[in-house]
Amino acid sequence: MSPRRRKSRNSDLPAHLYHETGKGFRFKLINGERVSLGHNRAEAIAIAQEYNLRMLGGNSFGIEALITRSAPKQENFSAYLDKIQERIIDEEKPSHDTKKTLMNDIGRAKEFFTNIHPEDIELTHVNEYLYTYHDGASNHVTNRKISFLGKIFSYAMDEGLMTDNPAKLKKKKPKEDKQRVRLTPDDFKRIYAAAPLNIKVAMDLALQTTHAALEISRIEYKLSKPMPGRCGCVWLKEPVMQNGGKVYGTLYIHRQKIKNKEAAHVAIPIGQAIKDIIDISKKDLFFSPYVVHKRATNYNIVSQECTHATQFNPSYLSKKFSEIRDNIGQYKHLPKTKRPTFHEIRALSAFLYSQNGVDPQARMAHTDAKSTKVYTQNHRDWVEVPLAEIVV
Repeated sequence: MSPRRRKSRNSDLPAHLYHETGKGFRFKLINGERVSLGHNRAEAIAIAQEYNLRMLGGNSFGIEALITRSAPKQENFSAYLDKIQERIIDEEKPSHDTKKTLMNDIGRAKEFFTNIHPEDIELTHVNEYLYTYHDGASNHVTNRKISFLGKIFSYAMDEGLMTDNPAKLKKKKPKEDKQRVRLTPDDFKRIYAAAPLNIKVAMDLALQTTHAALEISRIEYKLSKPMPGRCGCVWLKEPVMQNGGKVYGTLYIHRQKIKNKEAAHVAIPIGQAIKDIIDISKKDLFFSPYVVHKRATNYNIVSQECTHATQFNPSYLSKKFSEIRDNIGQYKHLPKTKRPTFHEIRALSAFLYSQNGVDPQARMAHTDAKSTKVYTQNHRDWVEVPLAEIVV
């Protein structure tokens, strides 16, 4: 898309004031609405200058801003995106997957804004960008891409390249109803019956802990002490009684999705149910530091999400669950986008805990969990939950 450039005879017009042949002078308000200021040039300029001064602040059009605006525009917006990407990665320190998504989005933005200067970017460009690259996307994806544009424009403003953020004018789409159907206890049991041992172990751990594939795939058999960034078991020398049951140790879960939040650190008592799952996982006699594991071969490639050749990649774990679900014909009447995935075990677990009178919020590492007990160990806060177990 070619940028709309001011004609030389309109170069004296204040910011956001435009002249349209036959229509006179039109002015863009800060909310994106365009209004007519009539055909009198001097009057339109005076109104626009006063509006800009009052609504955008007296310093917005000081000498530095005027010098910046009067200087020739040498670069298009794409030329600045490498530096903006570098700043985002350096300042926000995104995870591997988030960084990969950012770089893909930056690549699209560099292609789209090749011939558009920063100060010329408007809401119409935001709409055109979304139409070009994300037409037909879900509301959730569309909103994420609006947020991405808002982010890079905010960095551009901080660099002095832009004076407003047109993505902020874009109305986000409403939250969609959940696409996937819920996993029922009976269907859980059918999939479980058809699963190999390591997938059974993963399903059982997800059900007892309420956690998803990313955390389940990272649970280690033994930790010497709770450690941020790791999930694993710290065992007691002798079991103790809690809530009428034996506790053999504590399973520490550091949930990655909200890893910088206090609620992300959860301490779950290892009762008989979790201990039995861990004991069963050892029956395949494959050596691994991870409870959910597979046979190590010379062909295994350790991915970004794994630290050991026997560790399950969380995406692979979800993929195997879905394959078993489809192989037994479960939910075959539904399109794949609506069939429950491994992640739905988390929702099933929360439902069953609630049915048993146990609040699942803290156990799930939700940031809005109420009435949780927090204690400090090794200068790190962990949310300790009571012993509780569920049976399907």
